[in-house]
Amino acid sequence: MSKKAKLLTTRKEFLSGAAAVGAAPFVRTWGADGGKPLWKAGLMTDTHVHKTMESCSRVRAACELFARHEVDLVVNCGDIADLYYPTGFQSLRKVYSESFRDKKPEEVWVYANHDRLRRKEPWQEVMKDVRRLLGIPHEPYASIDFKGYPLIVFPQWIDYGRAKVMLDEACAKYPGKPVFVFDHIPPQATTDSSITWGSSERRKFYSKYPRAVVFTGHAHGSLRSELNIWQGAFTTVSLGCLSSWGGHAVGGAPRSKPSHDVALMEAYADRLVVRRFDVRDGREYTDAPVWTIPLPFNPATAPYRRDRTVRAEPVPQFAAGAKLSVVPKGTPCEKLEISFPKAEGPHGVYIYRLEIEDDKGCKLARQDEFGQFWLPSHERQPMLTYSLSSGYFDAGRTYRIVVTPVNCFGVGGRPISAEVKAVRSDGALLWESADPMKECRFMAGLSGGKPVPVKDGWYQMSGGNHRMEMPPEVWKGKAGTRFRFIVDLEMEQPGTRTWTIVLRNPDPLKNANARIATPRGKSGKQRYVIEFAKQGDDFRYYLLIREGEAGRLRINYARLERLPDKMQ
Repeated sequence: MSKKAKLLTTRKEFLSGAAAVGAAPFVRTWGADGGKPLWKAGLMTDTHVHKTMESCSRVRAACELFARHEVDLVVNCGDIADLYYPTGFQSLRKVYSESFRDKKPEEVWVYANHDRLRRKEPWQEVMKDVRRLLGIPHEPYASIDFKGYPLIVFPQWIDYGRAKVMLDEACAKYPGKPVFVFDHIPPQATTDSSITWGSSERRKFYSKYPRAVVFTGHAHGSLRSELNIWQGAFTTVSLGCLSSWGGHAVGGAPRSKPSHDVALMEAYADRLVVRRFDVRDGREYTDAPVWTIPLPFNPATAPYRRDRTVRAEPVPQFAAGAKLSVVPKGTPCEKLEISFPKAEGPHGVYIYRLEIEDDKGCKLARQDEFGQFWLPSHERQPMLTYSLSSGYFDAGRTYRIVVTPVNCFGVGGRPISAEVKAVRSDGALLWESADPMKECRFMAGLSGGKPVPVKDGWYQMSGGNHRMEMPPEVWKGKAGTRFRFIVDLEMEQPGTRTWTIVLRNPDPLKNANARIATPRGKSGKQRYVIEFAKQGDDFRYYLLIREGEAGRLRINYARLERLPDKMQ
């Protein structure tokens, strides 16, 4: 059988299978103008496989998708495994071998931190074993000539002197061509979540190379977000993840969400085309635009400059007449359930901003909840329900709940709102401070350290780690005891990176909650509520305000409550 016949048979079999499960055929003519690309690459990142072959199922689906499209190159941008799992690496090699039977694409692998976890040796030594187990064809640093284009590979632990030599050589050897860079850590303040998870050093470094097209991972966003392509002094694309993601949302700790995202890139002489796919059914994301990057790069006309993408991004809106329902749950009240019909927009809703106002219209709290943008259109629910802890409210007072649909660039549509009178909460008071800045120690660092300086009634925050210590006896109780911690904070954060909030037990180091993000600028007084079950009998938590940049902070109020045991 000829190669062409084999391809047609495989395509026919796939389309028959897709029809059987109700999936739309996804194979299309390559190139918007009908021309064939010079080469094609399958791109994925943060696969986080475990010990077993079963944990490689999403990677297998990705590789089979790439094989159907006959890609010439397959890239994994790091955190290949969740930890150093030899059997996981061996399983991945088998997946690659079985998926690309007829035509073996070239491979690029980025060496990253999760792939060495559990090993104590220097990363260079561990990665020798990773390379052997995976059969990786190149070193952690690699310069590859691929079909007349330069591919540059950096490990997470980048040596900028060495990287400069590699990029300088590539720019000189390939004049006028894009220089493809595969890295793990994103340049800071470029793509989704890179403000927190990105590197300012990388941003500065890549800004010297306007022809660089940098593909990254690490930040674990959804590839459906238009935040994941950025152009400024150079071009960068975040590949999301092929595992799970949480994201950063002001006022709350987002739940983990599954991701099945990969990308296919087509390289033409005058453009790069990036398409996004769901590996579960092989469908291209038709509700998300194709990213087309013109070549050569011109920063003045680059289509994915933030000023242009912000203007172009649709703003989601609630339908006329949409109503908000607010219902207290539990007696005494455990939470308020907030229900409303989904807002509409071509790219879905990135965030629903839930705000609490008092009877005078003052904003008391904000809790951002991710919308359904990350789901295929047919999986998005018509009605949504979120919850606000009763810890936000004082019994007997009237509040207004305001919900605003927001796009990925923070632009909101028209809000809807409803009033509610708060009822008695289910929390039993354990400790309360009306003036924590006088009654609690607020120290720099994770332990020891000096008191954070106060000026004009504000803590002078330097960025890094700062902790408020509460009386240790308030945390009495066995593992599993449920607590609610309430704190009113006022912040002034002029920088790009903002502080995050957790409750932390120092030894063993364990956080009670996922990171809660805080807003930029002047927040006014805002309430934060953390509910959790104690993880150890002897755990004693402090409030950790960390990361971010220099700014000012007031701690106006704090309270700890004991919550009823969960019914079995």
